[in-house]
Amino acid sequence: MKFLEKKIIFQAILLTLTLSITAGVYLIYRAWDYWSADQAYADMEKNAVQKVKMAGQPDRYREDLTTDSSGKKSEGGQDGGEAPSDNAGEERKKSADDTDRSIDGTTIPDKPVIDWDELSKSGRDIVAWLDIPSLGIAYPVVQGNDNEFYLHHLPNGEYKNAGSLFMEAANNPDLTDVNTVIYGHNMDNGSMFGKFRNMTEEDYETQPFLWLCTKEKDCLYKMISLHISLVDDESYTLFKSNGEVNRLNYENSIVTGWLRAENQRSYIHMPVPKSALGRVITLSTCASLSDERRVLQAVLVREIARPP
Repeated sequence: MKFLEKKIIFQAILLTLTLSITAGVYLIYRAWDYWSADQAYADMEKNAVQKVKMAGQPDRYREDLTTDSSGKKSEGGQDGGEAPSDNAGEERKKSADDTDRSIDGTTIPDKPVIDWDELSKSGRDIVAWLDIPSLGIAYPVVQGNDNEFYLHHLPNGEYKNAGSLFMEAANNPDLTDVNTVIYGHNMDNGSMFGKFRNMTEEDYETQPFLWLCTKEKDCLYKMISLHISLVDDESYTLFKSNGEVNRLNYENSIVTGWLRAENQRSYIHMPVPKSALGRVITLSTCASLSDERRVLQAVLVREIARPP
């Protein structure tokens, strides 16, 4: 009887040690997997991305989307209703410079300048670069043939649990859809979209803007909602687009109604800017429950065409 008891105790100890070692090895592997993925993305940013200050230098490639009451473009944001004063040119230049430096009194963050030839070496499916200064998020965005492969693959195709930020396969990669959806993991170490869960109103107030850049243009967005969605709810509505950039019609527009509804769901106060254009990005990651997603949305406020 004592021999049998000793044997059971020995087997229990052996099983406990085996489970402990297995768990330890798994945790070490997961930590290494996360670290190696973070290192790969850090190398991409180091080799292919620079930051250019918007403050203090007008962006001569900025598309002037300012319109007057008739819907026509107006030079320098002026409606042309009054005769220009002697210093009109100087005032217009000052106004343009101020517009280049800030929007609604908030300084525009430094713009990422991408070496696309270099970045493309890290993956042929890279279609954009996302930069969210207030959260320290800076990653390439890929788009595959489906919404599965890049869940656990880096842009170069290497298998990693962290995966990549990837654009909805049904979206147009040139950002002309009304709603462009980008998915990313809610990582335990805070990488990818893991920082969404700890975002505060102070983070938003410090810097509400983010950049999404493609080979053809740099798009500046302002955050308008951080909320919990279900996997199949209206946050993921793509809408149809004719490819034109239009100001939001605040009087009568399905898109505006949808955007306002999304804005009202936010648990951080994020006013919709009056200068908003009719395009949104929806950044989606996992939440606590399996059928929930944490969603950060931002609306386009400026589009800068890159020279050919």
